[in-house]
Amino acid sequence: MTSRNKPGVAYWTTVVLVVVLVVYPLSFGPMCWVRNRLPPELSWPVYRAVYAPILWLYRGGPAPVRRVLRWYGDLWLTSRSETFRRR
Repeated sequence: MTSRNKPGVAYWTTVVLVVVLVVYPLSFGPMCWVRNRLPPELSWPVYRAVYAPILWLYRGGPAPVRRVLRWYGDLWLTSRSETFRRR
């Protein structure tokens, strides 16, 4: 028997889905901010590995998706430098 005090599979599934569908995309903006302030050789490998799906959408997705990603990334930058740089 399971205790009613312990979170079950449904709870943890919900937590994982919230993180993947909400927290991960929202973390893209702060990562743009961090990446803009670190040397490219330090930030780009991590940025490219962690945000590969978002970068893929930006480069090959529909124009409205690209515009939203550009807008959100630019919100986190103090200068209007290019959010996505190809290396």
